[in-house]
Amino acid sequence: MTNLTPLCPRLLWAALLCLLSFSCAHSGAATSGGSGGGAPGGSSGYTINDIDGDWVGVLYPNSSLLEPFNFYFRSADSGVVSEAADSKNNQWLPSDSLLTANILNDGRMMVEFDSMILQNHLLLEGNMSPALNELTGDYEYLNNYGIPIRGTFILVRSTGNDYFAELDYSGAWSGGFGVGRNENKRQLKFVLDSDGSVISGSMTNWVTGVEIHHYSVGAGSFAATDMATGRINNFVLTADDGAIAECDFLLLDHELTLIGGTGVDSEVGEGTIEIRR
Repeated sequence: MTNLTPLCPRLLWAALLCLLSFSCAHSGAATSGGSGGGAPGGSSGYTINDIDGDWVGVLYPNSSLLEPFNFYFRSADSGVVSEAADSKNNQWLPSDSLLTANILNDGRMMVEFDSMILQNHLLLEGNMSPALNELTGDYEYLNNYGIPIRGTFILVRSTGNDYFAELDYSGAWSGGFGVGRNENKRQLKFVLDSDGSVISGSMTNWVTGVEIHHYSVGAGSFAATDMATGRINNFVLTADDGAIAECDFLLLDHELTLIGGTGVDSEVGEGTIEIRR
């Protein structure tokens, strides 16, 4: 795996850990966390318990050629990160990744996601807000092709299983279904009801405009199934011609501007899915 030089060297973080005496979380499985545990300021400042919870938001690449994408991670039991995923179908779990979270008593934080089976590494470095409800900073991501991507991130603490409840999905959504590394895209268009269910939609050839699939009422739903993180698990979409598109998961943002992930269409093949409102 290509070595990735993080934004702040690990040795520096280790020195700061010793000098400022803050706790480090280590990899391990855990259940969903709640709200953060301490309060900033005073003699103790921030603690590792403040990272506990579900953090959801958007990563913004520095390159204008790349689109922002959705992301979340889950931490509990004094900063033990139990899972993370993004809307590009990357997922980090304790069974296949090294997951680490650190925070200094002044609110500077680092969370690292390092896959042990893929060339897939993500490092977040930034700060926690005084209200303990927002993480902001810079990220560095090494994708499966060994290409480093840098940018900024904004993550907010989910309020729990009500965070993505009762959102209004209604309106026109459009985007693409990209096939292969060069993402030879098919155009997607959907009209969704307020609950996220499909009213109508289509997949067409981006160049010729020829319709590949048409979707009618009952084709499927883009509503979140994990209301704390905006994750849509086991997504299935059935076209009028019987073609089926399936995704292990999709992710949406709380403002409902982007739904994304990777799936397989029974006729077109595997590809990345992104639709925006």
